[in-house]
Amino acid sequence: MNKFQIDKHSVILDDLTNLNQDFNKLLTIKDSVIYKSCDNLDVKINSSINKLIIKNSNKINITVDKTISGIEIVNSKNIILTSTENKPIYSLYIEKSDKLEIILDKKIFNSTEIDIIDSEDIIFNDFNNNKILKV
Repeated sequence: MNKFQIDKHSVILDDLTNLNQDFNKLLTIKDSVIYKSCDNLDVKINSSINKLIIKNSNKINITVDKTISGIEIVNSKNIILTSTENKPIYSLYIEKSDKLEIILDKKIFNSTEIDIIDSEDIIFNDFNNNKILKV
């Protein structure tokens, strides 16, 4: 598979290592971004997107603005996910993942639908590094 695949509304990034990415405002509310089998990435998504998916990945530090359909983290570890302050995530699905830190506004945390399956060592912090929840 190619490292980059782009169709009408999806960007699939596969097997990337040691990379800094800044999407700036290149993506739209209809776009989804999928990271598969990636390691050691620093990513900034400064626009509202449809969905963010991280699968089979390690050591990803990602900042994301608003997501419409939410965020999925599956079979991944050492992920730091930061939501832009006061921007909703709506839905967060975590499966078979560990050592995650999710940083978001406490008010947003309370309004986010969160599903965690077979995962551990997950910490939710606010922007002042105050612990909201540890799983």
